[in-house]
Formats: sequence, structure tokens, C-alpha cells
Amino acid sequence: MHRKRDMDLFNYIVIGSGPAGVAAARQLEMSGTCVVDIGEEPSQSFPYTTLQDALKSGDISALLGNQWEMLANLVTVENLHAKLRAADLRHVANGEMFRVYDENNATVLKAAGSYAAGGMSNAWGAQLFRYNQQDLDEMGNWPIDASELDPYYADLEEHIGISGTDDDMYDFLGHCKNLLPPSPIVPSARYLLSQYEHKKNKLRKVKLRIGRARLAVLTKSYRGYASNQFGETEFFSASQEGIYTARRTLDELLANEKITYLGQHKLLEYRELPQYVEVVLHNCKSMTKRVLRTKHLLLGCGVTQTSKLVLMNQNEPTRTLPFIDHPPTLVPFFLPSMFGSKLPVRSFPVQLVATLNDIDKRDMISFYYPGGLLWSDLIAEVPFPMNISLQFLKNLLGGMLVAQIWEPSKPSTKNFIRLNDKQEVDIFYPDRPPYARLSQVLAAMRTFGAYSVSNLASMSPPGWGFHYAASLPMRANPQAYETHIDGRLWNSKRIRIIDGCTLPSLPAKNHSLSLMANSARIADEAKKCGY
Repeated sequence: MHRKRDMDLFNYIVIGSGPAGVAAARQLEMSGTCVVDIGEEPSQSFPYTTLQDALKSGDISALLGNQWEMLANLVTVENLHAKLRAADLRHVANGEMFRVYDENNATVLKAAGSYAAGGMSNAWGAQLFRYNQQDLDEMGNWPIDASELDPYYADLEEHIGISGTDDDMYDFLGHCKNLLPPSPIVPSARYLLSQYEHKKNKLRKVKLRIGRARLAVLTKSYRGYASNQFGETEFFSASQEGIYTARRTLDELLANEKITYLGQHKLLEYRELPQYVEVVLHNCKSMTKRVLRTKHLLLGCGVTQTSKLVLMNQNEPTRTLPFIDHPPTLVPFFLPSMFGSKLPVRSFPVQLVATLNDIDKRDMISFYYPGGLLWSDLIAEVPFPMNISLQFLKNLLGGMLVAQIWEPSKPSTKNFIRLNDKQEVDIFYPDRPPYARLSQVLAAMRTFGAYSVSNLASMSPPGWGFHYAASLPMRANPQAYETHIDGRLWNSKRIRIIDGCTLPSLPAKNHSLSLMANSARIADEAKKCGY
């Protein structure tokens, strides 16, 4: 009888090269590890190092796209994030389609997961914070302590290079050693921070705490990587020098031959057997199937795709799973003292961070300077005719910051993810109450010379935050469609979930660094399990 050649066997196969995937791969490097993803690349690159250079060039194709896609917000009601419209960034969300529905079953977002090498980190805001024990205690449903993540936080921070400083937000953001100098801030942010520093001790009733941002942005050369030039190209390019993305770690692992990498491959299905997991891949280039075997399969495809794979593997495509996001509240703030000031030509979107202190569950506020956006992204929000708005913006932007307010998020029985009849992902998110502490934030900001009104606040649609979590939450004693603390599915010995699916809830902070730290922790558990 003819015997077939043995299929490829690995100790570990990691599906996905986003933040969770590369964090696990680093822990498993040189251990017979294979990373599998489609690894899409941009079809067009942004050829300028600064937005000012691009504007001076008059290169309409680079700025607006061959079909003027960057102006889509002026003619369509679809809530496509500005970072995902540029030619160099559209590939980032070219993955498995999904739709998000509100309380009226109306589609509020049509988006996709990421097939890109480096995943959604290609378009992230680069804010990387730790969860501390207070965060987890506030949420109350985490089966691990923050101390179990601390060594992985420290390792990742050293690997990435984090800029920031020890100020009033240091404890809130988490203790990080060896911070690089903080990124530069624009005059309006400098004014707000100076007003805060001058008045904070005199106003005991004001609970707002403000400090410098903590970013995966190099403010000086680090580990052989050049510093960022703050050229305001974040909304146009996925490959800016000095800004960390998961792609950088993937490239390092490949350059040092520490992993096997299968790009242009998509996971179709998997089957767990007593001694290994059989993995069926689709080669997107040759349009053929390939079968691998692995002792441990680590799924890090992103919450929507990982959830879909698990539901299909369990043959329960109609089952619903919990789903949470961080849809932020956006509030423009105006600093009249800065109106008409000269506009900076070099900046980074995130300027300052803040929180309302001494409350049960702390919120997270990021202050953005919108200088890196085209005015076409701003003009629709100005309530004047376009010609007047253009003149208005010239004088307004120097005294404007936009607050993005994130709240803690726990699962709700009303919010869930499921597959429809076409086996596509649908997300229902009717439980999205308005931000309850808006008046407190507005009052506190007035104290420091920044003004806004509640009518200008807007609620981002569910799904727009892209901080997805909780569909397969980790538990001390997992039930169906939950995971063990070591990442294993409730009914599995060899299949682990390493992405946001395992996070049982979201403190208000950005979850990117915690997602990576938890993935690295789970990878270590896989190495220690003894089989």
C-alpha cells in the first residue's frame, strides 16, 4: 500500500500576524513555530515623509486616491474611519466582512477584519498602556491579577520603545521603566497642560487629571530604529519611521530566522486529535489546499474572525457570543486664547491623556490635534457654508483639541456576535448608552480655559472603536464558549485563543498592550504545559 508523505509538523502554529500573533511568536521563537496569515501589502504607497510636502506637491492621487476616496465622507453616510480610506491603508481592513447593527437593527458600520501583515496595528493610534490591578478590580470579572501580566508588559515595552513621562497620569497609565522622552505637543495642548499645572492644586473639587500621552513612537533612535519625524502622515501611511506596528516584530523574527512564515495562506478549518491538531490552509496564490499538523494551535485572527472559526469548528454557526467594543464619545474643545495662532506643521495626533479621578470606574480621555487630517474631514463638522468654513478653520484649528472619551465596557446580553445565513459575521450592539459624565468633563475643562457644549458631542457608532473583546472570555472554570486561563478553549487540550476574544471586559484604557501581554503569557503557558 502506498504511504503518503508525512505532512508538515510544527510544535506551534500561530494564526495571524497582528499584535497578538507576533507577541505569541516572540515567546515561541526558535521552538518550531510557524506563523500563518494572508499578509496583504498596500497596493500604493504614500511617497512623502510629511503631509506638508504632499500638499506642496499638489499630488492629488497621493492625497485623495485615484478615485478621490479620501473625500468619501462628503458624499456617503458610511462610517468609514479616516485612517482606512487612504490608498496606503485601505488594505489594512481588507479582510472578512462584518456588519454592526444598532437598537433599530439598522446598519451603523460595515467593515472588515484585517488580512494585512501586522494586522490592524498598521492603522492604530500607537497608545500602549498597562492595565493595573485597580483597572481589573473595577471591572471585577478578570480571573488573573495584573501582576501576572507585569513581566510581559516590561518585556514588550523594552522591545517596542515607549515614549512618555512620569507625571499625574503615570500611575493611571501603569508603571513603565525607561520611558523615552515624550512626543512634542502643539501650542494648544501646551497651553491646556500649563493651565492644568497652574491651577490643579488650587481647585480641589476638579477631579480631572491630565498628563502626557504614552505612545509607541520613538522620540529618539532606539534599538537601531530611527526616531519619528512627526510629519503628520498617520492618516496616509502604514509605514512611518519610528512608529511601532506588529509588522516590525514580524520582520525581525523573519530576518533572524526565528520562525517559519506562511504568507498568502488562510486557515479554513482545524481538527483536534489526541496527539496533534490538523490544520487545513488555503493557498491564496496557487488556490490549493495545504494540510499541516501542530502540537498547539494558537488563534489570533482578531475577534470577529476567531469567533467565526470557533463557531464553524463547533458546528454551531447560529449560536450567539458576547461582544464588546469601546465606541468613543467625541467632543471638540476650543481654547479661545489660542485662536488665530500659527498652525504647527509637525505633530502627532495624540497630544494629551486624561481621566476623571476618584470615581468608581475611571474613564480614559485622549486629546487629539486634528492637524494631520485633510480639511475635507473637518469641514463637514463646521455648521457654516463651505467657503466660510474654510476661512473659519484657518483661525479655529490653532485653538482646537478633540477629546476622545473611552468608557469601561462589560458584556451585555443585548450585545452579541453571530453568523448570518451566508456565514458572514453580524454584530448587534443596541446597548450603547450616552456618556453619563459629559457635564463633569465640560465643567472641569472650562476651569482650564477649554470650552465646549454637550450638543457638539457625538457618539461613535458601535464597532468604530475597533477595541473588540469578550466573545470567548477566559474564566477560572470555563463553560461552553469560554477559555481557560491558559487560553485553551473550554473543551480543548491543544487549541488556544490569544487575541481580544479572551479579555472578559475592557477597562477604559486602550487594550492593545494588554492584549499583547496576555497573548505572550498564554504562549508561555503553552510552552510549559508538557505535551
